[in-house]
Amino acid sequence: MMLKSLGWVVLLLFAGLAVLVLATLAWMTALGWAAGLLAMVWGSFLLAEWRRWLRLRDLAWAAGAGYGIGVIRWLEVPLDETSLVLRWLVMAGYALCLLCFVWIVPALLGGVVQRLRPPELPVEKPATPEQLRRWNPRD
Repeated sequence: MMLKSLGWVVLLLFAGLAVLVLATLAWMTALGWAAGLLAMVWGSFLLAEWRRWLRLRDLAWAAGAGYGIGVIRWLEVPLDETSLVLRWLVMAGYALCLLCFVWIVPALLGGVVQRLRPPELPVEKPATPEQLRRWNPRD
């Protein structure tokens, strides 16, 4: 992810927050809405990777992170008076869930796109003025 300016970072934070709110609403509504939102987030990431649109890829990555936090909120376990070990295990599960949505799934989706994308063909460089001066237009 390339951070270009403070405005771009703020936009990414707002995108993640918006998807967090949408994911929370989707989880409260039905599983189908949550799955549809996830398909939209990962589909936009795949499209951005395929077309090499870096800004959309960054926004989709932030949306995926927001969705991961929404999943953590949905999986929230009440830990009022439990043991310290259980609290650490639950926190490790939350971290693993966020790790999955922030690093693992985007890496897997990017790898799939890299395998499916046709290789780039080499492009011949345009002639320099020196080459044009040495060659006649008839060549």
